[in-house]
Amino acid sequence: MTERAHRPAPAGRRGAGAPAGGAGAPADGGAGAPVDGGAGAPAVAWFGRHRAPAGASGSLSALDDLLVHQTLDNLGAVIAEDERWTERFIIEAHAPDDSLLLFTGLGIYPNTNYVDGFALVGSGQEQRNLRAGRELHRDGRDPFDLRAGPLRFEILVPGRRWRLAADDVGQGFAFDLVFQMRTQPYQMPTMRIVRDGALLVGYSHFVQAGRFDGWIEVDGDRRRVDGWTGERDRSWGVRPSSARVRRGLHFWIPLQFDDVSLWLWTHEDAQGRSEGVCGAVRPVGDDPGPPVPVVGIRHELDIDKVGPHRVLRAGELDVVTADDRRLRIEVRRDGPVLGLVGGGYGGEHAQGTPKGPDFVAFDRWSTAPESFRRVPHTILEHACECRLDGRVGRGDVELCIGEYAPLGLGPVE
Repeated sequence: MTERAHRPAPAGRRGAGAPAGGAGAPADGGAGAPVDGGAGAPAVAWFGRHRAPAGASGSLSALDDLLVHQTLDNLGAVIAEDERWTERFIIEAHAPDDSLLLFTGLGIYPNTNYVDGFALVGSGQEQRNLRAGRELHRDGRDPFDLRAGPLRFEILVPGRRWRLAADDVGQGFAFDLVFQMRTQPYQMPTMRIVRDGALLVGYSHFVQAGRFDGWIEVDGDRRRVDGWTGERDRSWGVRPSSARVRRGLHFWIPLQFDDVSLWLWTHEDAQGRSEGVCGAVRPVGDDPGPPVPVVGIRHELDIDKVGPHRVLRAGELDVVTADDRRLRIEVRRDGPVLGLVGGGYGGEHAQGTPKGPDFVAFDRWSTAPESFRRVPHTILEHACECRLDGRVGRGDVELCIGEYAPLGLGPVE
């Protein structure tokens, strides 16, 4: 049984609302009142996950100096003890022609004391993969330092500018790019999926389109990046590491045009029944206007079966917005395809699983059909040309299809 709801009330939040008599609750309810230890001697009740001063200061970071706390814990503590809890982001960038697709990201897992990141580069019919990880708290390192192995990320201006970089340690690519926002952020309603009484997914996220400047190098060939477009996705909460769909259909589609950007998300069950639709039509610019929500999506997809994969060839999307506009979008794959298992979306080096204090791994494979069929079923990213009302743009169609009756597709392993 699957249950979906929006914006659930967090359970087990530690803070000023803790039940009287609970760990750390003042005996008389007074502000800052000590617990009476008997014979008039005050005693201290340690509150929250850290029970002693040394532990409480052990995970302090520079962020704890900001006046933004919402509970009695420091900002390194989270409301759930689920090992899958993560703060993460992904960033996608594509060349203005059909030559290259970059997909990268990083996640912090405070309950397992781990950070891991990845970067995938597709060009032609070859995919290059880098995976890296490290311990979160080690040698006094700031836990909010966004680095793992040769991967480095930096928030230059929150909500506007990020830096993303990677050194080549054998994976065959490197990059140093700055993301500059071109749309306002758009937040998807918080998702909660309970299956068989257990929390399968509970996360929040927002997306934002941007442009990229800097450089990217593949097998020693360095290219200047000047105004490439793409998307970033920022999320937090709990979800499976692979995120693949074995029964049904999922897509996440950012599309970039000169004067407008679209982001579309949907999930359907194995019979093609909608289980969720979200998206936005977003003006672009240095000071862009507000996004207009998407309230309906219909699609027709033309796919190729390649081993366990359902690879997009082309498609048409009919979109309805909250202000009652009808948009028809055409997409056509004309560039690289990336399989996200190469970035730890499942597989031997799954995201969120500790892999050692200084972990780095890399590999590459061909995405030609005769080779790609040997890659396990996973989420796919497709570099596409897109068309809307005479506009021609570019985008990334993220697609994962498992057993899906509307296309006559049977089960996948």
